Amino acid sequence: MRAQLATALLLLGGAACSDLPVTGDGVVALQITTPVTLTLRQGESVTLTARALDASGEPVAAAVEWSTPDTTVTVSASGVVTGVTGSGVGRVQAAVGTLSSNLITFTLQPPPTGLRAGP
Repeated sequence: MRAQLATALLLLGGAACSDLPVTGDGVVALQITTPVTLTLRQGESVTLTARALDASGEPVAAAVEWSTPDTTVTVSASGVVTGVTGSGVGRVQAAVGTLSSNLITFTLQPPPTGLRAGP
């Protein structure tokens, strides 16, 4: 089944685009696409996407780096997040230069235990 996706836009700084902090690449925002449900089972993986935007909202060719401060999940350089543990939370973050997204928090669950017979 194909998962629904949600998109969040992170803008930093004041109200006017000219007041936004700008990286060396002209990036002022990161557009992050995540699954609608931020729940991961142990061993399950989802792919996050991010793209850098300039002050006009246009995409900028800039490398996005993914990281996690937690040991409960892993995140690859391409944004694939995998649940390592079966409980707790795991957080990941995208960054371009000094511009970072908010932490994206996943709730972790144990893997399914198998099929259950009905009554």
